[in-house]
Amino acid sequence: MLEQISTSKSEILDAAAQCFMTLGTDRASVDDIAAQLGSTKGRIYHHFPSKGALLAAVQLRAARFTHRAVAQVIDPSLPAATLLEQMARCHVYEVLNSLPYHKVILHTYAGTSPKAVSEVERDLQEKLRCGQRQYEMLFRNELARGIREGSFEPRNLTVAVAGLLLILNSPVFWFRPERGASQQFIDTIARDVSSMALASLRA
Repeated sequence: MLEQISTSKSEILDAAAQCFMTLGTDRASVDDIAAQLGSTKGRIYHHFPSKGALLAAVQLRAARFTHRAVAQVIDPSLPAATLLEQMARCHVYEVLNSLPYHKVILHTYAGTSPKAVSEVERDLQEKLRCGQRQYEMLFRNELARGIREGSFEPRNLTVAVAGLLLILNSPVFWFRPERGASQQFIDTIARDVSSMALASLRA
């Protein structure tokens, strides 16, 4: 779930996400982030001991954004297929709503070789991995229930959930809000991407 943080810390993370997205996680510096924020490096270092810790915190917050949004719509009384489609659509909406954060994760996957990390960074990265596993379990559980209900074709759950989330995260690769995006287009993306993702699982 999304932790409660100060307004100052939230502003720093927003600026960092924007800067990492624009310049890339390797090129962006704390100076760049301070300039994006319109503040000093001291304000950033008050909350984050290093650029690596700030990057890990941005990734962790991206994961928590989607987890919080999807957890709020879970209703076990619904048929699994109905609920999973609702969860999928909610996930896409949240990715679009907090796009810079999710693009940072994409940049990280495509980044350079691993570097030495501090204890703070390792702790944040472990929280991220733990949170991702918990989030994936939300979808895994509903997919398993849907298979039992006959709505989805029996399949390997690990592979199915990985493929499902890959499709749901696909707007990160191609969506460009700076080109203009009406609410109608946002709704179309959420509806069509979630429908395509679920179509690949149905019996």
